[in-house]
Amino acid sequence: MAALKRVEICKFPGNKKGAFTTSWDDGVIEDRRLIALFNEIGIKGTFNLNSGAFGRPQNVSADEVAQLYAGHEVAIHTVTHPHLPMLDASQIAMEVLDDRRALEDLVGYPVRGMAYPYGTYNAKVIEILRALGIVYCRAVGSQEINFPPAEPLAWQPTMHMFTPDPPLVERFTKWRENSRRNDVFFVWGHTYEFQRPTERWEDLEKYFRPLGGHADVWYCTNIELFDYEAARQRMVIAANRKSAYNPSAVTVTLLVAGKTVDVPPGKTVVLE
Repeated sequence: MAALKRVEICKFPGNKKGAFTTSWDDGVIEDRRLIALFNEIGIKGTFNLNSGAFGRPQNVSADEVAQLYAGHEVAIHTVTHPHLPMLDASQIAMEVLDDRRALEDLVGYPVRGMAYPYGTYNAKVIEILRALGIVYCRAVGSQEINFPPAEPLAWQPTMHMFTPDPPLVERFTKWRENSRRNDVFFVWGHTYEFQRPTERWEDLEKYFRPLGGHADVWYCTNIELFDYEAARQRMVIAANRKSAYNPSAVTVTLLVAGKTVDVPPGKTVVLE
């Protein structure tokens, strides 16, 4: 019997060697300037919004949300930004679901991701979020290898954008130049940190322009990571390795005897 060819399910679309994603909290007006740069250089962001803060002097308005965050991801940050472990179950559920509904009314798609206000959570909060169908929730720790997370509802990023040792560009460059990398570089922050307490907008260009435009990096939102990983797990490879079926709604890349093959949603592809 002839040897079967190897069929690998690529960790990222197009067999990219790494993924870069970002997360930004509170829906503040400084998001506008960050998004303008990101749209120019091809970086994507997940923006965690408090619907109860819309229209305040330092926050975006509800009527600009859909257009401002188009091409990025809008995610939950609760209505009023409380410490969730200080609340009972009903208040936690209302903070999350009311925010989710308000955001969905604005953006027109299911909102499934979240970031913890103040980064605080406990086992009770995680249990409630899981029951509410939240796919992931970002915390505020730091973890080098962070995807897929053992607990998606306590997902730790790689670093805060202003972590000094080593700084962002140096750390990203070392990550990208590592020929063995096959993981996620995940940055979080608040865009108001470029403005308050001191103005440092020069850091926006200095920190992020060098990170965009690399052909071997998949630039994605937080939910895109989880959706692709879920699609990977559902791929069906025939036992004879002559065909593959993708039952998901996301295109999945295979590596077939060293060559990339994209399997579109809902399709069966013959593996040459």
